[in-house]
Amino acid sequence: MKVKVLLITLCMVLINQCAMASRLPDDFWNYLKKQFPNSTQRFDSLIVLADGTTYIPLYPAQTTEEKTINVEYTYPAGKSLASKPEVVIFNNNYVLLKLLKDKNGNFSITKNEDLPLKVKLGVMPQDMLVPVGLQVPDSLKLILGDLVIPQKGDNLITTSTDAKIDSIKDEKAQLFPLNELKNKKTIISTDKSKFVLVYNGEAGNDGKNSLYELKLNGLPSKILASNKSKFALVMYFGSKTLEVVDLTNERMVAQINLDDMPKDADLDTVNNIAYVASANASTVYAIDLNAAKLMKSIKLEQSPYKIAVSNDGESLGFIDRNTQKVYSLKPNNAGEGYIAKYIAEGKNLSRILYKDDKIYTISRTENLLSVYNEPDGVLTEEIKLNEKPVDAVFYHDKIYILCAKDSIINVYDTKNGKIVENIMLDNSGFYSKITMIPNQPNALITGIQTKKFLLLNLDKMIISKKQNTNINVSNIIIVDNAAPSREETKEAL
Repeated sequence: MKVKVLLITLCMVLINQCAMASRLPDDFWNYLKKQFPNSTQRFDSLIVLADGTTYIPLYPAQTTEEKTINVEYTYPAGKSLASKPEVVIFNNNYVLLKLLKDKNGNFSITKNEDLPLKVKLGVMPQDMLVPVGLQVPDSLKLILGDLVIPQKGDNLITTSTDAKIDSIKDEKAQLFPLNELKNKKTIISTDKSKFVLVYNGEAGNDGKNSLYELKLNGLPSKILASNKSKFALVMYFGSKTLEVVDLTNERMVAQINLDDMPKDADLDTVNNIAYVASANASTVYAIDLNAAKLMKSIKLEQSPYKIAVSNDGESLGFIDRNTQKVYSLKPNNAGEGYIAKYIAEGKNLSRILYKDDKIYTISRTENLLSVYNEPDGVLTEEIKLNEKPVDAVFYHDKIYILCAKDSIINVYDTKNGKIVENIMLDNSGFYSKITMIPNQPNALITGIQTKKFLLLNLDKMIISKKQNTNINVSNIIIVDNAAPSREETKEAL
């Protein structure tokens, strides 16, 4: 009996050492990518499929090298891998457990306690971000290893109990009755509080927990969210430290210390990398939002202030804070280091965009949109805008430019090289931000002092809805909530 216990203990030690690596073997990961196209491997090796389905891998006590990886067992029995069963055992001894979520937001894995020994002797990645309140059957407790299941009160981002944002009870009906935000998670910060307001618009939510507050570790200056990984990058006023937050579990994943305070950030949506500009450090930092870590620091002679990532994720554009000159930034041909290329002079630039070898800059005081051909650095267009353009977004081949003083949106057609529409806003305040709603032809128009949300239909080029609110919006981010699978829906019922 003692020998058996010793062997099991030794197996658990070996598994834990393996699981700390938190990266699946290349051959196994390549196999999974072929079976589940567009899936991603999170920093803690959790597998996230294109539709949001998440699998927790169990590292085996002993792996076997297989020329061909195959499915050895599934639960429910006889299911194909494409049907996304709850439990999958492979012939290399790795196991995948489906992460289930019910309509109340509770996480669990399979309730089947009669599973093969390979499951019970596997172990979860030991640096895994464990979902709050994860429910694990007693017979499978060993798979946790040294992991501790956090409860609601253990969140690093904590629910507010001592502060409110402008009487939320009165605002619930006003804030988000928008159908466009169903199946979305919306996070709003103000310019005065560490508390952010969260609207969780999951399908089937009865409204009891749809609107609540969370506390950040400081006053956020900018929040950048990845709809792909559901991670957010948070920048704080007066701080050199960035934080990466998991929006699904509402927990901090990582803190990243920079050489100096960041000024701006933009997201490469192709590779899921956030680029952060710090003028004082003369550096652009690349943050991998798949792995929640700093990838590299790009030192420059300039002081990058405003930044934009090209639509293919291959290049950057930035504005030098000290000179207002515009530069592009690309890897050099040798594959080592980057080359900052001068493009043009600028004046009081509020925005820079980069798409299809074209760099677009917007001058807040000159009320001017300038278009440059990046390869030869030539100015190709100058378009007069309405007064005080402060923000802009791309949607297909058009740029929607928010002109705050005139309360108007100029729509610039990049194919025709001209303004094709002017969309009037109301005169209730200084609108300053356009936020795209993922996978919709819609955007929200907000401002710090407007206390109103405007819904912009980008296809029709009209303001389709207006809604009053009692809060001042500084940052607003919107990501998709993962649609529940049929199995999860049945479980919730």
